[in-house]
Amino acid sequence: GHVSRMKAVVGALGIPPERLEVIISQLVTLRRGEEIVRVSKRSGDIITLREVVDEVGTDACRFVFLSRSADAQMDFDLELAKKESPENPVYYVQYAHARIASIFRLAQE
Repeated sequence: GHVSRMKAVVGALGIPPERLEVIISQLVTLRRGEEIVRVSKRSGDIITLREVVDEVGTDACRFVFLSRSADAQMDFDLELAKKESPENPVYYVQYAHARIASIFRLAQE
């Protein structure tokens, strides 16, 4: 259904449809700590990816989605993604990157 329509639109725009790669992912459960964030498509109570990015940041959002297989269901803890502590894997990776960059900068001096 949707994938073939998207490829048709891309083709209509003059872009080879095979350039479009669509990754279908499993459900993502949004959490705030232990609490599940309730959404309802029927009542219009939804959270868009843009809203998640605005809340936790682009880096955190990318890291969380890319660190798990699209074939597996995912729990995305919004509170954990915003924490500036070693228990947040995104913060930990960013901190490690900053330390390594500092070491390289000092080594060049």
